[in-house]
Amino acid sequence: MRSPVLSLKTLLPLFALTLWALVPGRALAQAETGAPPASPARQTQAPNTATPPADAPVDEDATTAEELSERVVEVRIEGNRRVEAEAIRRALVTKEGSVYDPLRTADDLRAVWGLGYFTDVQLLVQHLPKGIAYVVRVQERPAVRSVKLSGNDELSNDDLKEQIDVKPATILDMDAVRSTVKKVQEKYVEKGYFLAEVSYRLDPVEGGANVDVVIVINEHAKVMVKEITFIGAHQVTPETLKAVMVTREGGYFSFLTSEGTYREEAFQRDLAVIQATYYDYGFINVRIEKPVISLSADKRYIYITLKVTEGEPYDIGKLGFGGDLIVAEEGLAAKMTSAKGERFNRSKLSQDILTITDVYYDQGYAYANINPVTAVNADTKTVDLTFDIQKGPQVTIERIDVIGNTKTRDKVIRRELRVYEGELYNGTGVRRSKERVTALGFFETVDITQKPGSADDRIVLQVEVKEKATGTFQVGLGFSNVENFIFTAQVSQNNFLGWGQSVSASAQISGLKSLIQLSFYDPYFLDTQYLLSADFFRVDADYDGFVRRSTGGSLSLGYQFVDDLLGTVGYTREYVDVEAGQALGSVLLANQFLSGVTSAARLSLSFDRRDNRLFPSRGFIHYGSVEFAPKLLGGTFLYTRYTAYSRLYFPMPLGFVFKTNATVGYIQQLESDSPLPISELYYLGGINTVRGYFLRSISPTLTVPRSESPDATVTEFRTGGNKQLILNLELEFPVFEKAGIRGVLFYDAGNAFARNERFFQDRQDKVPLGLFHSVGFGFRWFSPVGPLRFEWGFPLTKRPEDEPYLFEFTIGNFF
Repeated sequence: MRSPVLSLKTLLPLFALTLWALVPGRALAQAETGAPPASPARQTQAPNTATPPADAPVDEDATTAEELSERVVEVRIEGNRRVEAEAIRRALVTKEGSVYDPLRTADDLRAVWGLGYFTDVQLLVQHLPKGIAYVVRVQERPAVRSVKLSGNDELSNDDLKEQIDVKPATILDMDAVRSTVKKVQEKYVEKGYFLAEVSYRLDPVEGGANVDVVIVINEHAKVMVKEITFIGAHQVTPETLKAVMVTREGGYFSFLTSEGTYREEAFQRDLAVIQATYYDYGFINVRIEKPVISLSADKRYIYITLKVTEGEPYDIGKLGFGGDLIVAEEGLAAKMTSAKGERFNRSKLSQDILTITDVYYDQGYAYANINPVTAVNADTKTVDLTFDIQKGPQVTIERIDVIGNTKTRDKVIRRELRVYEGELYNGTGVRRSKERVTALGFFETVDITQKPGSADDRIVLQVEVKEKATGTFQVGLGFSNVENFIFTAQVSQNNFLGWGQSVSASAQISGLKSLIQLSFYDPYFLDTQYLLSADFFRVDADYDGFVRRSTGGSLSLGYQFVDDLLGTVGYTREYVDVEAGQALGSVLLANQFLSGVTSAARLSLSFDRRDNRLFPSRGFIHYGSVEFAPKLLGGTFLYTRYTAYSRLYFPMPLGFVFKTNATVGYIQQLESDSPLPISELYYLGGINTVRGYFLRSISPTLTVPRSESPDATVTEFRTGGNKQLILNLELEFPVFEKAGIRGVLFYDAGNAFARNERFFQDRQDKVPLGLFHSVGFGFRWFSPVGPLRFEWGFPLTKRPEDEPYLFEFTIGNFF
């Protein structure tokens, strides 16, 4: 006789009340879990030759204590194919050799079901002559053969791969499937697809033993932020508030810039930033009510309304200092940007706290705490500020630990540090240390944290770095309407063997130029403050009138006088061969197509405070050099060349970077009977000087005959200038940051001036300030094979031979 199936809620009380009436061969119960199986898990009686026929009468009162104490002589697992039987046995409370206890079957059922591998679990008992066989019969979940995405047109499989929790070749886990659906839905919301619907489908394969998990996506249309409206924003304009927000109104170029995308976490950040902006204007009682977000009737646009109660602006009243003062109040007040009577500004207040903190940090007080105490005077609309200072103990750096550098040697990092073991803690030194290690360009992140030392007056600094790939192998093929085809190949290692040295070999071939170059650079030669660099090169360049071929090399030795101030001396020897164009037989220029040897000494000085030497976004570099090639060095070309450039980098909100570059050059003839060869002069134009103009097309010209014939026609021949001036302004901004794609807007100006011309002097070109001007835009992809540049330049001072616009492509960074 079989008992009815019972739930877990009634199972245990029923067993307790009817223990005396249970018969070992009778069905026990179903265990109820958090998620019910596909078919009810149950315990039934297995076939037994010793059991009476089904239609035989059973005496339910015949159960004895001896039958209840029978031992389990066998634990049998049935139905499992992938899951090991031993894994199921380990999960059971009932073990082989133990006394069979019907009260434990609920625990067994719950334990086996909790493994998560089965859609059905049955527990059965079978009487044997020597005891009881405990049978666990399972039906396994199918295995996942593959995970597929269906319907994702706007987001690729790569975009969604991090959201997939279900893995192929594993047992189907429905919790992982539901988690995947949720994460994919959240990803679409993050990208602005608020109406996207995500579900799943299980497609059985191989007779049901395996399934394909299909994530079904209905993207619908992307929802764009159409309008952001501020109600009550009078003292601070809505334009000012919108400028500090990440959430932006969409426009025509939203498909490129992602403007107009609504993300909840970004919008919550915006609310905090809006409030902080009001604090910076002195409105300390500003209130921003819960925003109203509405969807247009066609479900394509979002409208955001923010209601603001501004209140009254407050000024700074009294300004004082208290607590542990190591500097007189007058000295601290002189360092502050906030002043009595000025409008209250929380950003300036935060900066002042950092300034005061640095004063204490630099004296070794690593635990100094600066707490601004404010007193609001509603009647006078002022805020009194008192900086309460608790300096804490003066601490010494006990140890500096460097971690995370699996390739880079410790000394490469340590030699950039400006704090040292055994010295007092120095906050400015810690900050400079982080800047210098980051500027190496070897690491994705650099963090310097502090931990307590062995005593209260000791501290341990931990420099943690995350390394990135510094070696590249680049092979590229491109096309340009200037140089036709461009083939490049480069092997470089900016952190050779982890020693911080740079070695590279590169080659470039195009329709106008071929280049082979080998380079070596050691910033700490033989572990000293001297640097060593060496180059060997072979260059062929077509100047549209003559061809310059050169082979040579240079060697430089530098010394770092103070942080970031570097002086170098170098020597260059170059063998130059110049071949005039066949169509130009003019004797007028014959003495300028000279071949010979350049033997020059060079002295240079640079001050480099860029945050990253490879891809800077903050700081500056100033450089100046003098190259001297006198007769005593054994060269053919005798001249002095002066070169200087200044490059500035300004970080801006939203990942924008504003860059400026100004370059000036001048080459001076040393002896009257040794004219400057045409190949050593300046020619501008092209993607690395003034964009929008053909390569080397900006130059002084002379009118020369096309041949030696007396009746030959004449043409303008570019003779090069002995002076050059270049100005570049760029605004670089993220487009697809994760893919390393950034956009750029630029303005260029420049010219090459002849010997008899001054800087900024206009000639027959009639260009403003004697400079050629251009504007344009482009894209930069920091790809695995190196930085790629695609740029369109539009000449503003257009000559008859100039195109309306010029597209150029190259591999490598600009400045």
